Amino acid sequence: MSDPQTSAPDTFASRIGRLCTAHRSALAIAAAIVGTIAGSAAVLFNLMIGAWTWVSTGYWDYTQHIGQAHGRLGIPAWIFLLIAPVISAFIYGPLISRFAPSAKGHGIPEVMLAVQQKGGYIPAKVAIVKLLASALTIGGGGSAGREGPIVQIGASLGSSFASLLHLPKERVILLAACGSGAGIAATFHAPLAGAFFALEVILTQFTAEAYGYVVVSSVLASLVTRAAVGDHPLIDLGESFPLQSLPDIGWVAILGVIAGLVGLAFSKFLYLSEDWIDALWSHIPLPNWCRAGVLSIALGAALIAFPYMYGSGYPIEISAIFGSYSIPFLALLLLGRILYTSYTIGIGGSGGVFAPTLFMGAMTGMIFGQLVSPWAVSQSAIFGVIGMGAAFAGAARAPMTAVLIIVEMTGQYSLVLPMMLAVIIATFTSRLFTRSTIYTEKLRRRGDVLHEPVDDTLLGRRSARQLMTKPNRVLTDDMMLLQAQEYFQAASVPCLPVIAATDRYRDQPHYLGMLTVYELSSFLSRGLPPRTRISSLALDTSCSLPLSARPSQVLSRMSADDNPWALAVVDEDPTTPHLLGWITQQGLVKKIAAQQKRAIAAGQKTSWGSRWKEHHSHASGHVD
Repeated sequence: MSDPQTSAPDTFASRIGRLCTAHRSALAIAAAIVGTIAGSAAVLFNLMIGAWTWVSTGYWDYTQHIGQAHGRLGIPAWIFLLIAPVISAFIYGPLISRFAPSAKGHGIPEVMLAVQQKGGYIPAKVAIVKLLASALTIGGGGSAGREGPIVQIGASLGSSFASLLHLPKERVILLAACGSGAGIAATFHAPLAGAFFALEVILTQFTAEAYGYVVVSSVLASLVTRAAVGDHPLIDLGESFPLQSLPDIGWVAILGVIAGLVGLAFSKFLYLSEDWIDALWSHIPLPNWCRAGVLSIALGAALIAFPYMYGSGYPIEISAIFGSYSIPFLALLLLGRILYTSYTIGIGGSGGVFAPTLFMGAMTGMIFGQLVSPWAVSQSAIFGVIGMGAAFAGAARAPMTAVLIIVEMTGQYSLVLPMMLAVIIATFTSRLFTRSTIYTEKLRRRGDVLHEPVDDTLLGRRSARQLMTKPNRVLTDDMMLLQAQEYFQAASVPCLPVIAATDRYRDQPHYLGMLTVYELSSFLSRGLPPRTRISSLALDTSCSLPLSARPSQVLSRMSADDNPWALAVVDEDPTTPHLLGWITQQGLVKKIAAQQKRAIAAGQKTSWGSRWKEHHSHASGHVD
């Protein structure tokens, strides 16, 4: 694969791209632009959700007007609750099916896969389709969150911006991560949590350089949204709820276990629901684009029975934390969110699972807080807020993000200590039962692997295609042993591949085998005439590998008892193999040395200031 920097046309955008590649300061400006764009997209996204909710119900947020007729048309609630999800699904279903199938579901797994395995490339059309489909899903009554869509939207915008500038793969990945973090920062009014989300969930690694860029992007996104909607926490509780008594930390620890299990249970039930819905739909003889529309009839009927599940439900979350609901109703809200969100995502709706998990955690925490209130000194609201972070940690196993996002979105900075305890316990609890998270499970079920231990080895997962080189010389079967001897002396190698003479000028000649210097000397020492043709010899065909061979196969063969110096790389057809290249011991060492050299060079990159200082020091002849 060619470097975009070398293959890019000499346009204004490519020149800016080269500047961003060479200078960290320019890249920081690009990250700021991505953050601004993602923040603006988040504002637009929230407006679109509110607008479609208003069209569907006559209110900007129907959960604040439960049971009321349509705010503008006067239609009875049961009518628009039934038809709103269906109409919405018949719009976004064909949209997703036709233009961007990856926009279905919660979106974050697709971003993780793109960053880890696809060089960060996410088509721009994904952002457009995701924006429309998610606004229709949530605004039309689907029980889903806003964070997953805006993460995918932000990552797509960051990736598209980087591709526009013809940036290399590493920079595309970085700006895609900046866009995803900016989306979280803008949606939850949480710039620090957005930055850590990008590092912890998307990039899955922490570096000082990456942290700087994602912080710049997240801060700019947060500034845009605060300028548009006001500077206040997303869930404004109006007052601080500090932990009243140190012994209550024990209750916090127990809540960490319970909420972590709730988050884990939701993760498992989500994909079980998908399986059940897939099995059901397989018996319905209708095209897949209308799946969401047809199955949304059941969602509409369920909303008539329990309209509290309409949309994201932030007002209900706030009311619950303020103690407005009894334990039975809190349990009903918890169970309802698990069922409704799983069904919304399972039928093909476009929405996140982040916010629903926080909702479940709040309900779990409030139930727990009310149950232990006779013995706990602290208010039940404290357990509600802590439960949000613990449930998310149990589902996503992103403890740093969980702590920061709850603290920033609620403004409860006094709860950092108990939150950290609950979140880490929830993370360990989840890890005890499963290796996958709510995000990676979706990829695992599809057969996609984000990271394997072999990736950290010297050769990683590079196939023979990436390890091979073209041999400088090859032998043909019409050559005499004398000529072969001259070839070996000129090439200074212990072996050479043999091809069919009729294919000597073809790019992919027929491979006949490998001839070594040792074998040639043996033939001549046994009295074989020097003018004997190679075609009369029995050549070794075992020193070959297919194009798709993994590094483990290459190294296993080269470390065998016979220890071949080189392996021919052939196509996948075993009957008529064609020589595509070869892998030599020397070539492997050179590739490893080149990797080391690039890594060292990357670590020695300097800033504009240090380069300027170095240049002027040399120019003036002054050396410190």
